Amino acid sequence: MIHPLLFEDSEGSKVAFKKNSAGEIAYFHYNSPKSLDFVADAQRFNNKPPFDDVPQKGNYRSHIDNLHALNIMGAKTGNLFKPMDIMTQGEFADTLLLAYGWNGFPDDSKEAREKVMKGIPGYDRATPITRQVAATMIQNLKQIHDMKPIQPDKAIKVKLLDAADDWAIQSIQALASQGILDPDTSINADGSITFRPKDLLLRQEASALLALAFGYHALPNKQQ
Repeated sequence: MIHPLLFEDSEGSKVAFKKNSAGEIAYFHYNSPKSLDFVADAQRFNNKPPFDDVPQKGNYRSHIDNLHALNIMGAKTGNLFKPMDIMTQGEFADTLLLAYGWNGFPDDSKEAREKVMKGIPGYDRATPITRQVAATMIQNLKQIHDMKPIQPDKAIKVKLLDAADDWAIQSIQALASQGILDPDTSINADGSITFRPKDLLLRQEASALLALAFGYHALPNKQQ
């Protein structure tokens, strides 16, 4: 130990811990000096009771539980997740930035919001969000996250069978090519997909897209 929250292992690698607002150890960071590509981050979570309105064996259960455990998407009211409720553009943008980890830095968050809305006409926080708008927001942020543009050759292999606005097509194709799809949507054997771009986004669908987009996986939560 070289500081109450900073340690060094036998090889000189630093291991750091961080407290949450309640003063509890909640975050872990490890960066190996032997490899610039190896960085480990983890967040501690406490056991939370399952939502009363999310089926135990439902297709969305794991995605909802993972985001709930990490305080990204929680109950809408009481202990109800309201999986079939529709999100607004503002609600989804807030949750998206929280999933990315940008929510705690106001200046960076403002810049990120502008980039998230890139190419989306008529953004309005109070307007219910469509699936194509959500897909575009996610892909915009993933491009910042991955620091590389959409790969048209890969994305174009996914053929949309239903109509989407021109500004959203490439983002939908890109997410689909990366396997970022809600459980009720899948790519057919011929590479085609029915994405329902202009349908309104449900909370359960949002949980799946965000969990898959940013690799949120919590350990199985065993209830005593």
